[in-house]
Amino acid sequence: MSHIPNAFRIHGVVSGEHFTDRADEVARLVSVLREPGAKLLVYGPRRMGKTSAILRAVERIEAEGGHAILADLSTATTAVDAGNRVLEAAARTLGRSWRDLATSLAERLEARLTLRTERGTGLVVPSLQVGLREASPEEQRRALGSVLDTLDAMAGERGTVLGVALDEFQEIHRFGGDAAEWHLRGVIQHHRHLSYVLAGSAQELIRRMVAEGGAFYGMLDILAFGPMDPDHLARWIDERMAESGVQPAGAGVRAVEVAGPRTRDVVQVARKAWDRSRTTGEAGPAVVDAALAELVEEQHDLLLARWAALSPLQQNVLRAVAGGTTGLTARETLERFGLRATGTATNAAAALVEQGLLLKGDTPTGYAFDSPFVREWVRAHTLIDVGMGADELGERGAGSEER
Repeated sequence: MSHIPNAFRIHGVVSGEHFTDRADEVARLVSVLREPGAKLLVYGPRRMGKTSAILRAVERIEAEGGHAILADLSTATTAVDAGNRVLEAAARTLGRSWRDLATSLAERLEARLTLRTERGTGLVVPSLQVGLREASPEEQRRALGSVLDTLDAMAGERGTVLGVALDEFQEIHRFGGDAAEWHLRGVIQHHRHLSYVLAGSAQELIRRMVAEGGAFYGMLDILAFGPMDPDHLARWIDERMAESGVQPAGAGVRAVEVAGPRTRDVVQVARKAWDRSRTTGEAGPAVVDAALAELVEEQHDLLLARWAALSPLQQNVLRAVAGGTTGLTARETLERFGLRATGTATNAAAALVEQGLLLKGDTPTGYAFDSPFVREWVRAHTLIDVGMGADELGERGAGSEER
């Protein structure tokens, strides 16, 4: 079986046979991206598959002769960077169907562009002049607005609708604050030939943006992007294994149990289980558990470094969440895990939520780990520090934490 590629893909955005379910979400996204002036907010935790679903919708629209682009703002540091992401997405998706796209943008935009021709593809990719990154925040926002305004005008001239998906759009707050949010609202509310999908994973920030008094209050339809149906995901994992020559013997169900609810985490464990089962040709719960343990150990150095950067109190809170059987502020938990007092434990937990290590959860302590790999690392490497062994976890075992 060594010549057969792994049945599961986790790197980047997945599509084709590596994408499953989300039919309702994709249909909603396609409908919005086709409707002139429509605006939809898609939000949910990371690693749920939001970006892959949006890409699926964009690909469907393109395949049917429509027009849509996906711009990832996750790495943007300035409004100019965000504008460049939109320009690049437009060039890659529309560059061959909208003739002279780059030169037309250069002629129309209020801000100056530079044009570069990619070697090999010959694609002309426009970008805002680099000096704009040092301009005032107001000038940078105007440049981003000019990019969107120009695309709206060009779509109108062609008598078409251009769907614009901005992934991790909440990053505009990080580099522009409330002013950037209100500016973006002011720009997109006037567009009649663009439709928008604004997607993000910083849920608390996004909730503030759409709450009363927020920049996007009353403006956006909302699509909450939650966990995939666990039964469907388990069946799909088993089907993918069987199709690639591995006999599934409960692998799908166990992968969801130990790594859920986030789709990417589950698929990552299934991928490792597939690797481990190539010699035996069968993947059962034990193979999945071994796969999870192997993934945890692969990340050991990184997780140890992150652990070392935490305060002792924060480390003890993680131990309590991993091994505690009562509330975080219960006397038993405070004493066993050295949490000192209710206030200090609660404040430390809040800091860990802010750092993305914990989230509120339906567990004995009231908190859950964001990552199953961090959870299992804490259990495997730190509970012994407080006199707890694997046997004391009993039937809880790997992945038994409720969400």
